[in-house]
Amino acid sequence: MKKLLFALFILANLSTLKSIAQVTIEPDVTKYTININSINIAASSIDANTIVDFKVDSANVAHIKLSLFKLFVDSIQQNSTNLNFTYNDTTITIQLLNALNIGDSSSVTVFYHGNPKQDPSGWGGFYFSGTYAFNMGVGFDSDPHNLGKIWFPCVDNFTDRAFYEFNVITASTSKAFCNGILSSQTLLPNGNIKWTWEMNDRIPTYLASIAVAPYYTWKRNVSGIPVEIACAPTDSNLVAATYINLPTIMDKYINAYGPYPFDKVGFCLIPFGSGAMEHATSIHIGRTFINGTLSYETLWAHELAHMWWGDNVTCETAGDMWLNEGFASFNEAFVTQQLYGETAYRNWNRSNHRSVLQFAHIKDGGYLPLQNIPMNHTYGTTVYNKGASVAHTLRYYMTDSLFFDGCKNYMQQFKDSSANSYDLRDQLTSTSGINMNTFFDDWVFTPGFPHFSIDSVVIVSGPPAIYNYTVYTRQKSKGNNHLYNMLVDLNFSDGVIDTTLRVLIDQPTNSFQFQLPNYLPWVSVDRFDKMADAIIDYEKVITTTGGNTIPETNVTLTVMNAGTGQNTVRIEHNFVAADDFKSNPGIKVSDYHYWKVDGVFSTGFVSRAVFLYNGGPSLTTGYLDNTLITSVEDSLVILYRANSGNEWQIVPGFTLNKSGSSTDKIGNIVIDTLKKGEYTFGYYSVLAGLNQTSQISKELLKVYPNPSSDTFTISIPQFENKNLMICIYDINGRNVFNKNIFEKESFTWNPGLLSNGEYIIRLYDKKEVISSTKIIYNK
Repeated sequence: MKKLLFALFILANLSTLKSIAQVTIEPDVTKYTININSINIAASSIDANTIVDFKVDSANVAHIKLSLFKLFVDSIQQNSTNLNFTYNDTTITIQLLNALNIGDSSSVTVFYHGNPKQDPSGWGGFYFSGTYAFNMGVGFDSDPHNLGKIWFPCVDNFTDRAFYEFNVITASTSKAFCNGILSSQTLLPNGNIKWTWEMNDRIPTYLASIAVAPYYTWKRNVSGIPVEIACAPTDSNLVAATYINLPTIMDKYINAYGPYPFDKVGFCLIPFGSGAMEHATSIHIGRTFINGTLSYETLWAHELAHMWWGDNVTCETAGDMWLNEGFASFNEAFVTQQLYGETAYRNWNRSNHRSVLQFAHIKDGGYLPLQNIPMNHTYGTTVYNKGASVAHTLRYYMTDSLFFDGCKNYMQQFKDSSANSYDLRDQLTSTSGINMNTFFDDWVFTPGFPHFSIDSVVIVSGPPAIYNYTVYTRQKSKGNNHLYNMLVDLNFSDGVIDTTLRVLIDQPTNSFQFQLPNYLPWVSVDRFDKMADAIIDYEKVITTTGGNTIPETNVTLTVMNAGTGQNTVRIEHNFVAADDFKSNPGIKVSDYHYWKVDGVFSTGFVSRAVFLYNGGPSLTTGYLDNTLITSVEDSLVILYRANSGNEWQIVPGFTLNKSGSSTDKIGNIVIDTLKKGEYTFGYYSVLAGLNQTSQISKELLKVYPNPSSDTFTISIPQFENKNLMICIYDINGRNVFNKNIFEKESFTWNPGLLSNGEYIIRLYDKKEVISSTKIIYNK
């Protein structure tokens, strides 16, 4: 009876047991042999087969899955036997001849043809152009971004790595270039040529490449490594001139990150105007960028850096793409420094980081951490530009020797594999002995940026040749509410003597005490740009009169008197909200940015300054003041204070210059005399009760005639305070006139071309309205 019941149980559950046995997986591919039998450029088509050698890490594997995008699958074989398969234009599910178990190896051959596609984004995929056929291995809109599947069946992700052999048949007038080393070229009976390339290092599918064209091969040897650049024969001189610094750059990369990880350095020039792609040993780069000059040197240097950052060690997921693209972008700056010096390096970083602070959150839809980036922003400003800024910060946080030693060890530890941000963190910790958890928590895993500033400095002279310093610092943030723990440089200077000390800022306010042998009154944070906080600064030595652009700060100077000696002018553009008024004068303070002016000014130094405002929608110059300017620009003012302990004051006598209309939010404000301290924009807001007059208006503010068809005389009969301001508004709250009042006076105001109607005159005592009255203009 028990045996009968058991048999019935087996029969009832046979289908379930059968399904358990038939496991379907993506296999671990060990090698792809890609055979391109023909490429028809005119028809934008290929005819091919790919042998996929693989092993499995599961038991009872009866089916494997491969990705192939919208090509025609003719047949699939295993051991020369046709296999059953299903294909939905994206995934091929293949039924194997026999089930495989853990550790088993096998191969299948997929025969296919068709028209390889491009990514919908317009970047990536397979291209046919003129006499060229080539691939670009990633697509911005594809999910995942890997586009190996565009031209061969594969396991298309960042972590599955395999060896490659390419057999590409071309017409006799063309050459095929692929990854690795050209092992043979065979003349076929029909006059075509079969090119065989072998990639002897394992790479993920998106780094596999093919380019076919009537190429000439430009060959060199750099640091003992073969270099092959595929170009048109007429472009060989342009190639030589463009890559003039290739030997130096290769040496710098090898010194920084360890041995070159592959058998060959290769570039293929292609008709592509949107950049380049870092296929391992065979970088595809737009022909337009190889122009015989150094104009695009950082572009090809970026791609070459990927041979370490991305190709040797690949980000584990798209969410950690900064490990590829952020570090490759950082190496644009690194190469610039190695070739052209420290000033060029700082200029590159300043320009890059200004674009990050101003636009990354606009382009990427918000403030993002570097790790776990959303798929639609894998190739965005945060990954590339902020990634470069953070890599630069990491370098100086650790010091050069520890940083580059850590990078070398990371390259060795994860060679020929993938890694994530935690892996890099732990490897840098292990190499340097510095616990990098806090740095990565602050800079990599948290969105936004810190902001560190000097609040105030107290200097007291002590014994002979001793000065006691107390430095008070402040910490704000941009794009988060995070409190950072950061080692920060404080620099003390008098314009000649400089002393730098490093402190730990870990609170909203910190104070530090020092004793120094010199009186150095100018104290600054991170004067030499070693970190990427929410400040862009530029320092300029000025000894003559004339115009001075202060790059990346939106400030220009016209020096009227150079004074009695050398002047060091430092402009800091702070990308955080300015402090608000201590009480409300009806002026909204910029919630986005402010400036600090500091340095050493000689006696008699006088400079006019122009502060640009731009709230327009431009992704090269705009978005600075769009939240501040809510209506017409006429209500915009510029504010000044000597330090954070003082109240904001409207700069007297400023000039507002609108570049276009009164509502495009673009223009500048000119002040006659630049002073050390802080500047920001303010905006007169439309206040409740604008049309109500003060109870004491008859005592402090007199206007006659009223109404008037021409000119009004405004009289302030008496007051004790000698720091007042007159403001006039139209009925909609638009500020149409401002005047500082420093003593009892009477003056005239002509509305000129202003419209007829009611206007409000207000008298401000620093922050508060102390008198107001209504007037009527009827021209």
